[in-house]
Amino acid sequence: MWRCLLALLILTATGQADDQVQRMAARLSEEAEAFARVAPQLLSRETLEQRALKPPSRFKPRFGADAQRPPQLKWQTRKIVSEYAYSTFSGSREALHEFRQAVQVDGRQVQKTEKALDALAQGITSTDDERKRRMLSDFEKLGLRGAVTDLGPIILLFTRRQIEKYEFLFMGRKPFDGDQALVFSYKQIDGPDRVTVFDASHGDKAIGLRPSGEVWVTAEYVPLRITMKVARRESDFQFRDEMTVDYAMTQHGVLAPKKASHREWQGANLIAENNFVYSDFHRFGASSDIKFEAAPIEPNAPKRKPSKPL
Repeated sequence: MWRCLLALLILTATGQADDQVQRMAARLSEEAEAFARVAPQLLSRETLEQRALKPPSRFKPRFGADAQRPPQLKWQTRKIVSEYAYSTFSGSREALHEFRQAVQVDGRQVQKTEKALDALAQGITSTDDERKRRMLSDFEKLGLRGAVTDLGPIILLFTRRQIEKYEFLFMGRKPFDGDQALVFSYKQIDGPDRVTVFDASHGDKAIGLRPSGEVWVTAEYVPLRITMKVARRESDFQFRDEMTVDYAMTQHGVLAPKKASHREWQGANLIAENNFVYSDFHRFGASSDIKFEAAPIEPNAPKRKPSKPL
């Protein structure tokens, strides 16, 4: 009798977990689709604070007892404030990328806000991919080390076309901003590798990786947080990256990143840390002459339950 009862309880718990996974996956993909439609029309202000190990000098003679000790590690900190938006390249219409125009670097004004907004708007609406690549390279020239890009659109891993490539498991509840979030683990089990890193030791060779992590949602399955972990080997070193993006509902009825973090380890040593904060997501037109028409909702797109802005 007890054995039968125990088996029934296990089956019931498993059925509930499967139902939660299905509900979460359905809402997650809906929010990803909404983000894909509306995000290219949005503009925000991004603040990046980076703390990273400085690369060693090519040649610095050391003598005596100092030569017997390992070189002292030196950290550099940077703070960059940028106007921030999303766009695509012509050959990959489904892949949204982050584009920026810096206005402040380490407290120093490098560009007027109006000029940055105009350059950003003109760039992301352009069909010239080379112009967009120049925008990306200009940001990389600001002296950042180990910077990560395209964290904000991480939710696009889980669009309707992509979500079936992931396996989800219900992990329980964890505290989040004074409430309890439902937490689900995920890992990619099918399809091409979705995360690309560039190995600087091999001429920026692209390395594809399969991500894993967690999705945190409300009781109504609205995404709150997405984490991601990837690991790779470059030359003789093992690297590990951990990323977290917190989302909040905007006044435009879609989720957008509220803050994000990235940490990179070489073995057991932290070598770079990036923290992003986003504010004031609004549609183009409020601050520039570039205007967008709202993207039409696809006829077969599922209806989304309305959510109040956080």
